[in-house]
Formats: sequence, structure tokens, C-alpha cells
Amino acid sequence: MFNFLKLRVGIALVVLTSTIFIFAGCSSSRTVSTPERVAEPESNRIDESFDPVMLQDKDVEFPASKTPLQSGEKLPLNEGSDTQLPIVVENKLIEGFRVQLFATQDIEKATLEKKEAEFSFAEDQIPVYIEFDSPMYKVRIGDCSTRDEAEQLRELARRKGYSTSWIVKTKVNTIPNFPQGEGEDSGGY
Repeated sequence: MFNFLKLRVGIALVVLTSTIFIFAGCSSSRTVSTPERVAEPESNRIDESFDPVMLQDKDVEFPASKTPLQSGEKLPLNEGSDTQLPIVVENKLIEGFRVQLFATQDIEKATLEKKEAEFSFAEDQIPVYIEFDSPMYKVRIGDCSTRDEAEQLRELARRKGYSTSWIVKTKVNTIPNFPQGEGEDSGGY
């Protein structure tokens, strides 16, 4: 008899709990209404019916150009004039090589090392750069388009006291930024 009473109380608790959950779930639901669309005024509408093909205008033709000028040639100002302008060549970044001399996380140390390298390589007219590759500031020299040029530059750097220098593949300038020396025109490695 005691087990039967326990079973009735257990069933009553389950039914009561289920009823409470059902009513609680139903009481919180509500109907969501969508706002009505407001028609756009006529003045804000865009007329998309225009088709430029319907104009049937004539195509513009350009005369064929002569062969492109080679670098170093001069452009004439006038056909009958002897005065010529030099061609300006644009600096571009290309895949190449540089020689890394030094790396640090401190910008002041990198700047000091760059100044020392500019002094060391001034007579050779070799550009010196600081490149930031988080978190390091890297002092690099040269704008070598081939690995052989970079090998020669690394040997020069080692002769000048940068015994731990090494070659890195990076973007280089087609027109290097040579340091401005006193009375020097240009030079090579």
C-alpha cells in the first residue's frame, strides 16, 4: 500500500510540473507583426530605363602609335626643333635580393646602425634601408635583381666588417635610392 501511495504522489508531481511548464511556455509567446512598407515617393526613384547602346554614336578611333622609345632616347619638343627632353623612367618594386646587416626590435638602434652602414657604403653608392617586419626593424643594403649581384654585395659587406650578413629575397627598387655623398655622381657595388 505504501508503494502505491508513493507512485500516486510521483505521478501527481510529474503532471503538475508538466502543466506549469506548458503554461509558462505559452504565456510568453506573442504574435510578431511586420511593419507595413511605405511606398517611396516618385521623386526618390531612379530611372533605370536608359540604355547607352541605343544612342548609336560613332566609335572613337585613335591613330596607331609609333614604336615605343627605348630608355635613354630623348623626346623631341617639336618636330622641327633640335631641343629634346629626357625620358623619365618610373621606379617600380620587383622581386629581388638585399643583404641584411642587422635586426633589432628597437627603432633607435636600427636607425643608428643604418647611419653607420650609410657611412661605410657611401663610397660604393649602395643604398641602405630599414624595413619593418613586426616586431623587428631590419637594416638591409642594395637593390639586387639577381642572386649573383647579391652574392657580390654580401662579400663586400663582409669585407667591411659585417661578418654575419646574409642574403634575403625581398622586393627591390628598379631605380635604387642612392645616398647623397659629397661631390659623388654614381657608382656601383
